[in-house]
Amino acid sequence: MSKLRVAFVGCGGVAAHYLNVYRSLDWVQVVACIDTQPAIAATAAEVLSQQDDSMPPLVTPLVTAHYAAALTDNVDVVVINTPNHLHHEQAIAAIEAGKHVLLQKPVAPTVAEAEEIAQAAAKAIGVSGLYMSYFDQPLLHDLKDMIAAGWFGKVGHFYARLMHRGGLIRSQQALNGQRTWRESTVQTGGGCFIQLAVHYIHLMEWMNSDRIARVAAITKNQHCPWLEGEDIASAILEFESGTLATLDMGWSVYGEQFSVHGTEGGAEYLNNRMLLLESATHSFSGRAVNYTAARIDLPWGQSGAESLSEIVPPAMGDHTNPLNQHRAFLEAVRDGVPPSVSIESGVNDLRVVAAVYESANTGRAVAVLNQN
Repeated sequence: MSKLRVAFVGCGGVAAHYLNVYRSLDWVQVVACIDTQPAIAATAAEVLSQQDDSMPPLVTPLVTAHYAAALTDNVDVVVINTPNHLHHEQAIAAIEAGKHVLLQKPVAPTVAEAEEIAQAAAKAIGVSGLYMSYFDQPLLHDLKDMIAAGWFGKVGHFYARLMHRGGLIRSQQALNGQRTWRESTVQTGGGCFIQLAVHYIHLMEWMNSDRIARVAAITKNQHCPWLEGEDIASAILEFESGTLATLDMGWSVYGEQFSVHGTEGGAEYLNNRMLLLESATHSFSGRAVNYTAARIDLPWGQSGAESLSEIVPPAMGDHTNPLNQHRAFLEAVRDGVPPSVSIESGVNDLRVVAAVYESANTGRAVAVLNQN
């Protein structure tokens, strides 16, 4: 079998964390590292050229600042890790050039641009997918299976909090004249919410096999005055089924949590490390979860025995993880099957984001429109 030839577009930032997947799969070869900062592209090329005794000789990728190198005949797959505002032009150019395309989330800064990318992907012969890093995590697949199996009973509420203090750093850098695309609402599509919330919007709809129908939200810039967008946001989401969810996102405070609350069981995952499970009636054994139900009778009713365990996510560059989304996409291309995360599903995430921003601006609940 001939190797899949890959062009890496945008080699810094989070991209550096999953280069090892491309280096370690012997049926994949990165032929070009493309970045507007050649030194960053050169560093990526050096990483991709490293080998150990168990690996065949590796070819050093072309290092260039020119996107046209991704569209040449010796490239099969284009991996786009560039800023949001570049996705539309770059993704459509690669799709129309007949390339398989893996696009970093979010699809684009606006719903309109994202829809145009999805339309191009729908007409293409190649495979086009969206990179969502949280799908690497076996625990989250277990939680979906637990919902489907009725482990939670009827799910009443999801909760997600994703917050870090990166906005404080970027705001200070902008004050010092070191502005980047992340400070611009035109280039990002918003502030912390569009960048962070798409992870959990996507996960909750996927887990619940349900669509978000209505939202109500508040967004603020409290501590990062040199960022154009919000540095903290809270949204209440209503699914078509009636299930509710709460999303808290921030760039100026810290903490992460994901929870599922049902009539017969609950799960709370804190800071990507500690999992608390509780059910009086259902046991479960999966990829990461191993829970035995036990009943506790309390004065106010029946509860399940709480179980606390440590579950650490796999590294982004772990090519041995079968759920790794870069590996999974490359396998989809190789096998000629649909990607695990489609571009169109990412467009729907942006429809929810757009409704959240409209709600924050108008002070009223807003329906999520134009869902397919």
